[in-house]
Amino acid sequence: MAEGHNLQEQQERKQTEVCLRFVRFCLDDAATEFQGLDQVVWPELLKFGVRQTIMGVLFHGVQKLSNADHLPDKFTVAALYSAYLDIEQQNKQVYHDCVVLSENVKKRWGMRSVILKGQGNALMYPDPMMRSPGDIDLWTDADTITVVKRVKSVCPDAKIDYHHIDAELVKTPVEIHFFPSFMGNLFYEYRLRKYFNKERERQMQHVVDLPGGKGRIGVPTDDFNRIFQLSHIMHHFFFEGIGLRQMIDYYYLLRRGFTEEERQETVKVLRYTNMEKFACAVMYVMHDVLGLPHQCLLVEPDEKHGRVLISEILKAGNFGFYDHRYSFNNHHLASQYLMETWRNLHYAWMYPSEAIWGRPLSRFWHAVYKRYVAYRARKA
Repeated sequence: MAEGHNLQEQQERKQTEVCLRFVRFCLDDAATEFQGLDQVVWPELLKFGVRQTIMGVLFHGVQKLSNADHLPDKFTVAALYSAYLDIEQQNKQVYHDCVVLSENVKKRWGMRSVILKGQGNALMYPDPMMRSPGDIDLWTDADTITVVKRVKSVCPDAKIDYHHIDAELVKTPVEIHFFPSFMGNLFYEYRLRKYFNKERERQMQHVVDLPGGKGRIGVPTDDFNRIFQLSHIMHHFFFEGIGLRQMIDYYYLLRRGFTEEERQETVKVLRYTNMEKFACAVMYVMHDVLGLPHQCLLVEPDEKHGRVLISEILKAGNFGFYDHRYSFNNHHLASQYLMETWRNLHYAWMYPSEAIWGRPLSRFWHAVYKRYVAYRARKA
């Protein structure tokens, strides 16, 4: 019985390694052949793509296999193509909603804005339609209370979260951010917020064209994204979980390149906000797992911490939706808090400032801050 279980685990581990190698092949535009194609179990690859929300990336890779042996069966090709068409339609809708939302926020509320992550990240992909889209995350140049008042005036039941407010302003769900991201440790969050506030004006001026002449939207600059998106990945590592989609976003961001002076400036901010150690783990995934060239790395990879990170990515799936070890659904708030604290204590040996001195304490501050914002918005 035990031997059979161990054999199954070995087979699953082997197939996961094959899936990761295939993802690496998909990302390498220069690669035309995948060594070990006969080892791919296509139904397992499809499951992997769904768990990690990267079906468009897998389709991009399969398109390069036209002259290879051991091609995927017709069902696999049809499933990937169907998924890609669905992703493409979703992207068209979200691109449209980004333009409408940005224009309306400017005209009706007098706020400039940038789209965080999402469609801005998709523009970095070889095919801007291959990335699976999500919600629209909008960051404006207005203060928190003004944002809440404007949203509440059209969406009275809008939910206020710690760093954003939900809004039903277009077909795609919207989160309007008070600040782009946050840390668990309040001291380092203070530093991160200082960086965001210093950069806000410059980011609001960065506008790009959408594919197909669909309009223009504001998106963050690459140097800002190298900080912000790493903080986003780090946040979700400690809360819910993080998937390969976000790692591939960061892969394409870093692959755009930077000068040595720009790299040093990024590392300086990472040290200032205590994210350098986590960045070393991410660089392991970027280089050793996804195949990012060494010259595109921000810091030297840390294999020990990187292996923990990729292990969690594979177990949790996209935003932790497939993590059966920790399910926060249908649990009381206190139970969720204890579960999250227990989960994060497993990482205390790597990141004590977040796991011990950060998130267990900051959750109380988050609750107080949300009540304060709601109260100020009502009185203003």
